[in-house]
Amino acid sequence: MRTRKAVGKLSLVGSTLTMCMIATGATAHVNWFVERDAEPLANFNVTDPIFLVWICLATMMVFFSVWIDGKLPTLRVAETKLRHDFMEILRVFTGMSFLLTAYEGSLVAPHKVADGTFGLVLVVMQAVIGIMLIANRWIKIAAIMMLILHAGVTLKFGLFPALEYAIIVGIAFFLLLNSIADEARRDLLKPYSVDALRIWTGISLVALAVGEKLAPSALGQVFVAQYQWNFMQALGIDFFDDRLFVLSAGMVEAVIGIVLILGTTVRLAVLALSVMMAISNIVFIIQGNNEAALVEFVGHMPIIGVALLLLLLGYGQRLKITDAFSQQRATSQLRSRAALGHHQRRQRPATDHEGV
Repeated sequence: MRTRKAVGKLSLVGSTLTMCMIATGATAHVNWFVERDAEPLANFNVTDPIFLVWICLATMMVFFSVWIDGKLPTLRVAETKLRHDFMEILRVFTGMSFLLTAYEGSLVAPHKVADGTFGLVLVVMQAVIGIMLIANRWIKIAAIMMLILHAGVTLKFGLFPALEYAIIVGIAFFLLLNSIADEARRDLLKPYSVDALRIWTGISLVALAVGEKLAPSALGQVFVAQYQWNFMQALGIDFFDDRLFVLSAGMVEAVIGIVLILGTTVRLAVLALSVMMAISNIVFIIQGNNEAALVEFVGHMPIIGVALLLLLLGYGQRLKITDAFSQQRATSQLRSRAALGHHQRRQRPATDHEGV
């Protein structure tokens, strides 16, 4: 039994370290630093053996997360003051990111430059939302405006590019559900706030993985080559070229996103994500590229706030895939017991008291 537990813990640590090492550049948003007219480079086809191998590895990681989740110890809920402080960090970081991005004339991300009247209206709205969040005033209205802003980004840039920043929707729902005035409705809906934050963050990570690193990997390869992020070749692993590095980073980022959507091993997934974000900034600083490090930090501020909150609160209280399995299993057991009892009553011989 002890050996089995030790193997499980080592596997868990190994999986986490693998995520951190392979996907060092996963959270460095490629579109923030590479020109869109970069030279087209070859992608992996879905039928390529290495792509299929990574699909199998990613699937194994997800199933391992589901399997190990119920075996991990349950951490106690943090005290109210600490939870409130982390919520404040999320609010302020999101507001600062919105305000600074709007100052640069961009929408939700440095590379989404706003043009035209509609774009200008969205930029002004983004700046107003940032001020409201920083000032901690009219949070409910600010949350609704965040949903409208994301809808505007969808209209301007398209659905899939907007899904890359679905984390905005999650933050908006989190703030909205925590600012309901009616106590009865707040008690009913508030437990879903962390789940909404977690799920929409996961959707954002999956969309980023597909949109920047898996489907069109050309920009990712240019980014890795330009900023010399392929440390695998520096370690002497020559076959691990830039194309494979981008594929690996995208797969790991997608796995983390799927794990967040499912709600399993959330703290470990967020820990891996946090380490990757920290490494990406540190690498830029070591390279002397302070401007890129600043852009990365400002763009990641909402993600940092979400990560801190999920590290503290975990998966939430409602929407988790393993809970659905547990409820289905419990329902099946109750039905089996009821059917067995009914069968036994029908097969039991009559007694004197029951008559013939």
